[in-house]
Amino acid sequence: MRLGAFISGVFGTVGFGLSVLAGVFTGNTVEAILTRGLLSGAVCYAVGYAVGIIAQQVALEHARHVSKMVAEQDAAAEAKRLEEEAAKAVKAAEDAASAAAAAMPKAPAAAAAGP
Repeated sequence: MRLGAFISGVFGTVGFGLSVLAGVFTGNTVEAILTRGLLSGAVCYAVGYAVGIIAQQVALEHARHVSKMVAEQDAAAEAKRLEEEAAKAVKAAEDAASAAAAAMPKAPAAAAAGP
């Protein structure tokens, strides 16, 4: 959604409405009320468009910042998970190697010395 267009529409409508109400309560003529209302609506629309563009840029910048922080946290969590898995794999390999060494029959010392 285009934030600038939305905010400018709201500003213009509110500016027009308030100008018409102010003109009615002060007793101005219909022509003066509508002329001032249209001018006020146009000026408020332009101001609202500028405010909307600024608000949209701030929102996009904040979204990028949050996205970057979340990506960094996800990368750190993934690295930690991979490190834990690697440590488990190393421990399992060490256990398997020690079990294999314990299961191997030992050669007699006399046969190794020879004639």
